[in-house]
Amino acid sequence: MQDLSKESLDGNEALPQYYGKDRLVLLPKDPNWIFAYWELNPGTRRQIENRVQKPWNLLDLNLRVHRLQMLEEKEEDFFDIRIVPSADNWYINTNGPDRKYLVELGVFLEGGHFLSILQSNTVTTPRDDISDIIDENWKLTDWQMRRFYRRISLHSLSSPERLLKERKYQVETKIK
Repeated sequence: MQDLSKESLDGNEALPQYYGKDRLVLLPKDPNWIFAYWELNPGTRRQIENRVQKPWNLLDLNLRVHRLQMLEEKEEDFFDIRIVPSADNWYINTNGPDRKYLVELGVFLEGGHFLSILQSNTVTTPRDDISDIIDENWKLTDWQMRRFYRRISLHSLSSPERLLKERKYQVETKIK
């Protein structure tokens, strides 16, 4: 019989916590949230500490979140989120469904200048509504459409209205 224990499946090896590469990765979570995670190797951290003349744990680290235009990828606006130097990931509330985002990890220097350390990939948050594109391959039949809209209309009614609507529907279906 084959051994299917956890130890035999992973070969008693664990994934490393860090890979020694400088990177910032951005992932869409849902229509209003994105997730960023990053890694800076010790050499890069030392370079930043030397440049700003402060130890890493005293740096004014920030995530600069850029909202981009959908077609041209030009910046519309941005906002900064101050983070703790020990962080290596962050959930970002964008309140922006169906938008493109790019994030930079950086530090503010004396005088307010933002020094970018890492730049992420670009992501698009998903829509938060029904698509207005009607595809013939996925079009609902008339009876499916009626059933779908009936379900939507029933669930948006208050309880007394819903009961009246259901009774009316039951009477109409018995007559037919």
